[in-house]
Amino acid sequence: MNGRDENGCRAGVVLVRVETIDGKLTAFPVNENGRIFCAMTGCTTLRPSDLRRIQALGFEVVIEQRGQDELLAELGVTV
Repeated sequence: MNGRDENGCRAGVVLVRVETIDGKLTAFPVNENGRIFCAMTGCTTLRPSDLRRIQALGFEVVIEQRGQDELLAELGVTV
């Protein structure tokens, strides 16, 4: 194993996708580390307080970056 997960993240990284839901920023786990922390909290998303605690444990929290084509496709706009 090369120390990276299925998303290509290093072992100490929690990868999240941030979306606005009902006017609030919401962090969804993308990689296995994020899913494990969600399971520990009993929630499907990670709250800001969860992310601060995860950082305090020495993990790096990374926000997934999406490209223009992916965002346009999600909006139903053809490229």
